[in-house]
Amino acid sequence: MSKEVFALDIGTRKVMGIIANREAGCLNIIDMEVLEHSARPMVDGQIHSIEEVARSVKLVKERLELRFNKKLEQVGVAVAGRNLVTYKCKVEKEFEVEQEITQGMVRDLELEAVDKIISDSRTTLAQFYCVGYSPVYYELDKQRITNLVGHYARSMLCEVIATFLPRVVLDSMFAVLKKVKLIATNITLEPICAINAIIPNEMRKLNIILVDIGAGTSDIAVTKDGVVFAYGMVPEAGDEITERICEILLVDFSTAERIKRLLLAKNEIEYEDIWSRPRRIDALSLRDILSPSVKKLAEAIARKGTELNSGVPQAVVCVGGGSLTYNLVSELALAFCIPVEKIGIRLPTSIKNIKNLERGLTGPEAITPLGIAQMTLNAQGLNFIDVEVNNRRVKILDFYQKKDVMGALTLSGMLADNKLYPRPGLALSVMVNGELKMIKGTLGQPAEILLNGKPVSSLGDKIKDQDKISFSGAIDGFLAQARIKDLVSLKELEVTFNNEVMQVSSTITMDGQEVDLDVFVCDRAVIENINPQARDILLLKGIKLENFSQRQVLVNINGLPKIVTQKNFILLINGHPADLNSDICHNDKIEFSQDATLFYRICDVVDAPE
Repeated sequence: MSKEVFALDIGTRKVMGIIANREAGCLNIIDMEVLEHSARPMVDGQIHSIEEVARSVKLVKERLELRFNKKLEQVGVAVAGRNLVTYKCKVEKEFEVEQEITQGMVRDLELEAVDKIISDSRTTLAQFYCVGYSPVYYELDKQRITNLVGHYARSMLCEVIATFLPRVVLDSMFAVLKKVKLIATNITLEPICAINAIIPNEMRKLNIILVDIGAGTSDIAVTKDGVVFAYGMVPEAGDEITERICEILLVDFSTAERIKRLLLAKNEIEYEDIWSRPRRIDALSLRDILSPSVKKLAEAIARKGTELNSGVPQAVVCVGGGSLTYNLVSELALAFCIPVEKIGIRLPTSIKNIKNLERGLTGPEAITPLGIAQMTLNAQGLNFIDVEVNNRRVKILDFYQKKDVMGALTLSGMLADNKLYPRPGLALSVMVNGELKMIKGTLGQPAEILLNGKPVSSLGDKIKDQDKISFSGAIDGFLAQARIKDLVSLKELEVTFNNEVMQVSSTITMDGQEVDLDVFVCDRAVIENINPQARDILLLKGIKLENFSQRQVLVNINGLPKIVTQKNFILLINGHPADLNSDICHNDKIEFSQDATLFYRICDVVDAPE
């Protein structure tokens, strides 16, 4: 006899808890408890009042604990497919030599496919949790096979269909469990539980649409060619009929729910309206009035089922309490365009290898809770670990402790607005006296990541339940900055002017404009450190240049033109004639006279003949 498991089905109208174990290869039901919500804390499968739902779950848990005489701390749960999205992915594993394939290897292969979906769709799935998956098919050495376990092979392949729900759906479920001090060890999707329980593998060769019609949602799963290949959900179910009764008879929801259940049991139904006035109505008349609502529900289910199946199925299997709605099966046959005998309700007695079903688990509403119990016992669902990232609780799928710091940061959304690695500041490129120089920006500050108060060695560091991660995003480097004085310095020149030694400085220009040493450099600037010219020396000596002139004189020598400069001053640099724009170098000797005019003689322009 195996260890007992606690399975919980938190539905829109009721909460059902089951304690079971494995006995002689069967699911043995030890005890069960069911309780309807006192109000309407859930709508369309979504928890609206966490307090109210937690109150119902707590009562179910306490009653089972009292009879079982044992504290219940761990639980397997399932969620309805509200706003469900699905993805498919296949992965292949190759071996160097033939290996015997074990159940653990197959499980790891399946989870690797799920992990790949999550990793490849981070942006799309940032606000979603994976809540279940089903293998679509396996391949053994490139050949399709139904079961990999026990075979020897060089390669194995698996394609899975994974289902994802918005985080708010699971977060509210986790909040309820936390309030009643339960830890979810196994989480999956309600249609996965239902189809695993009621549609065995040998039936999946048929093209069957399974519809789990609850109070708030109708969850759909589709089989063909031996596999489950699609999941979906319709946000309409039994509550649509109940709400219509409220409108017709002007009664509260609880009264309408009671009336709905009596539609087939009595010919005449007595009730009180919202003014507490006693009323009675003929059941047949009410069924006729409700017929359009039942037809609308059937059409919504058929529309979604046909879309998922890409056509009309061979059969439709109904489970869930909503499947007992009057005339729904007939309306589904019309909506699916198939004979009514190809649509039916399957009961828990159809499930193989279950013992002690007489404990209130004989109706179609018990299929999903029994499926949850089966999957919890077989550990077929998904496990979550609870970690804290910057004081925010995050639920992460625990792929056999394969989750790491990187996964936690990704799923927490921290990487959406923060970076792991800094971007270096942009560099500056400038030309300084004809030479290209690069000025680097700062490198920036990398992200700081602490795991339980200690720096992580890598992003692949493994995390476990209740770990705490502190994350500070990387800070980009600053843009490169430099001033003129960081690149060049003024040149101090010593020159002799008319036998007087004097000190002069060079001039610095950026893009042709003279600049100070404290000016910031622009990208792609051209910087030049220019020696003074003769005119600069004269200006320093207080000589006014407007009184001097120099002009070009053209002479022809043997028919060839030659240009000479005629000036009304004499300027010699190191003994050679120069003009006002001549450059001055260190230790130059400058002779200047403003009282003489330079004239050229023939010997100055013509080379003397031999």
